Amino acid sequence: MRLPQLSLILLCSINAISAQLSKNEEYKENLSLSQLPDGKLLAHFEFITKVKNVKSPHYGLYPKAIGQVLDAHSVSEMHLSFTQGRWNHEEWGYPPTLSSGTGVEFWAWIKDLGDVDTTWKALTNTLSGLFCASLNFIDETITTEPRLSFQSSNKKNEQLRYGSLPHENVCTENLTPWIKLLPCKAKSGISVLLNPHKIYNSNFHTMAVHAKSICSDELCNERELELIQTITTVMDPVRETSRRDWSLSTVFDRQLKNACPLAKESKINVDLDNAGDQYELKPSTYQLNNNSAIYDLTQELLDISMTWHYENSFQYPLEPKRTTIYVSRYLTEYGQERGGLKITIYNRHKTDSVPIVYYDSIPWYLKLYLHTLQVNVIGSGNKDDVIQQMYYQPAIDRKRPSTIECEMLLPPDSIVTMTMDFDKVFLKYTEHRPDANRGFDVGSAVLTTKDPEQNLMRIYTDTLLVVLPTPDFSMPYNVITLTCTVIALFFGSLFNLLIRNFALLSVTSSNNK
Repeated sequence: MRLPQLSLILLCSINAISAQLSKNEEYKENLSLSQLPDGKLLAHFEFITKVKNVKSPHYGLYPKAIGQVLDAHSVSEMHLSFTQGRWNHEEWGYPPTLSSGTGVEFWAWIKDLGDVDTTWKALTNTLSGLFCASLNFIDETITTEPRLSFQSSNKKNEQLRYGSLPHENVCTENLTPWIKLLPCKAKSGISVLLNPHKIYNSNFHTMAVHAKSICSDELCNERELELIQTITTVMDPVRETSRRDWSLSTVFDRQLKNACPLAKESKINVDLDNAGDQYELKPSTYQLNNNSAIYDLTQELLDISMTWHYENSFQYPLEPKRTTIYVSRYLTEYGQERGGLKITIYNRHKTDSVPIVYYDSIPWYLKLYLHTLQVNVIGSGNKDDVIQQMYYQPAIDRKRPSTIECEMLLPPDSIVTMTMDFDKVFLKYTEHRPDANRGFDVGSAVLTTKDPEQNLMRIYTDTLLVVLPTPDFSMPYNVITLTCTVIALFFGSLFNLLIRNFALLSVTSSNNK
């Protein structure tokens, strides 16, 4: 009698836990596939986990590791991204989500309960161990406090910290802990397609974690936890087959088996805007919505494929998707001592002026001169009316970088250029990297604006590589070699004189008969 009673109790407990999960927690997963004008395939994975109206979360679907990080370091919002490659705005248009610069980018809103800088340092060290990354190298020399960029609403008694590592590489050591945060890991659902061999062989890939803790009142008696995990990658089927035909099995080298049983929504969207007319999409059991084919993974198992039978080989180029707002940044340096920055911002709107916020963080070893800032406008517009507001914080040697933020109003159909001069600092020989002759990386500048639908967009420039005055690191080797040689000769001669015993030897003839 005890065994049936125990089974009944376990069954009731499981049903109660499932009901509680379905009431307070939800998990959604989506995959968007888009054909780019140059034949490449854009794949955007999005996994959303939410916990609503809880006092102390029990961490069912929501990963406990992220929840404990938010609680232990008093973080209300944090954004971490790992990116390799360059997003081509001129050919691909805007990215499907907020983009990021090359390397690692991290920024967070921290509650002002004491020493925020110490909390920020502890937060970066914790995430460094969690994601197997070098976030612990984000110290005070590369940390900034943006005043105009990366803003969020309802942030009272909180401070913002931002840091980036443009030289950081991304590999499977970062992807593995990222996948472990998902409720179904990579065992079922859309996450099965996350093949590191295919993702890291792409032209561009970015992996991001966006976590929020939203309080319902000032005392934070109840709150909502939200975690959005995204992976965006640009595959190139033309590089391998000279055709733009693709399927899930060929692109990711894996097939979908089943949906994640914990997912409330599991869908795949195929964008048909750049597909043309004579294409074949299989399977044909999809719903068409806003020129997108939608597949529901909870209802069927599938291997989506798209082919163009009339094409023997893909012909370049198709019409590129030019963005209306675009920014680029260059170095105008000359010699080993001085240089300059040139920022070019394009506004392709024919009739509308566009408000933007430009953010840039320059390392302390590049001494910016604000009085050399020059603004030029090509097109209709007055250069005196372009910059509406500016925030500038000069650098302190070995303590903080230079920060420049400009709130600007771009005239319609114009090109705005900003130039600024800087000097290069002579570093100590211990401050150079092992690959000192390669140069030093400068992180991307960020341009924040809104699209016609009032959605926030961030456009990142390319990273810069600055060559600083580098000493001849072969000289220590030469000095050490010469010194060791002199010491060896001197010590050997002196040692022989001290311990050698001189004696007279009598020479006898060996020819005695």
